Amino acid sequence: MTIRFKKIIQDALKNVDLEEGDIVLLHSDSTVLRQMTSLNWAEVMNLLKDCFLTVLGDGGTLIVPTFNWDFCKGKKYVHEKTRSQVGMFTNYILFDDRSIRSFHPIYSFAAIGPHKEVLLNNVSKSSFGDDSVFYRLHKINAKIVLFNFDLGTTFVHYVEQKLGVDYRYIKYFTGQVSRDGLEYQDTFDFYARYLDRDINVSLKKLHKYLFKTGKMKRMNIKNRLNICMFTCGDVNDVIIEKIIESPHFLLANQPVYDS
Repeated sequence: MTIRFKKIIQDALKNVDLEEGDIVLLHSDSTVLRQMTSLNWAEVMNLLKDCFLTVLGDGGTLIVPTFNWDFCKGKKYVHEKTRSQVGMFTNYILFDDRSIRSFHPIYSFAAIGPHKEVLLNNVSKSSFGDDSVFYRLHKINAKIVLFNFDLGTTFVHYVEQKLGVDYRYIKYFTGQVSRDGLEYQDTFDFYARYLDRDINVSLKKLHKYLFKTGKMKRMNIKNRLNICMFTCGDVNDVIIEKIIESPHFLLANQPVYDS
């Protein structure tokens, strides 16, 4: 079972143009994979990691989000221990002995591969601004893979901040952080939604346009598991084009403004 599914997944990854040596940001939901294989959670996590690392090879780098919003609620961030709140697989990569983590108490990432230091070391205190991980992923034109993940990628907020959309603003959070045994207070920013404007993000139009124009590659496994891939450069350019045409392209509805 495991060997057969490993080949099926690896073939699907190659069919969406994932190649040896690529740098890939992965957003994933492995629930369906567990249902399809009847493997336990540990086996599913290992299968998924092995499939990506095998396709990427020794020269490739796998990055996953390890976001945690507790810092915004006043809780201390401990770099070596604070868990990711965006899925079991992200923690599986985070606590892999080969991975490193970017230092940001809200929007951190973990990565395995030869480009991990270039992407994750000494990042800025901005979630989405200059020299953030998103900024570096764009500069290197990394690929983004959605593995059974329909919500899309947080990379869109990096583009929104560059454009200065009218439904978000830079909010600063100050709190306690700990790293290598050193504890101190620090401030980090987050490009937040205006809570009083009825902001509902929807990336369906973006995904539809990316697929229609050939910028998104898509594969389906047994009519149950979708895998999509696009590049940071393509999604950046499309969002800029579309938001210039329609400022609320990434929203499900028009924001509500005070009269």
